[in-house]
Amino acid sequence: MDEIGFAPLDDTGTQLLFRLVAAGYERRSLAIASHWPFEQWGRFLPEHTTAASILDRLLHHASIVVTSGESYRMRHADHKKGAAKN
Repeated sequence: MDEIGFAPLDDTGTQLLFRLVAAGYERRSLAIASHWPFEQWGRFLPEHTTAASILDRLLHHASIVVTSGESYRMRHADHKKGAAKN
């Protein structure tokens, strides 16, 4: 899943995310991408207990990869603009 936290979730969205994560917990791999650090997931998940339950299941067997630097998409877009000028 990409862009988790891009927009705040309502209670229904949070419950659906929990169900998705819980259904796959210890059964299959799940890749998640978000620009929010885990301690700030409360900003887009309205219910603290459900947010904690989601993170508990996601992080239990997780391999966490933290990236930084320039956006690949923005760099690629800038490259295309430069090519169009020539």
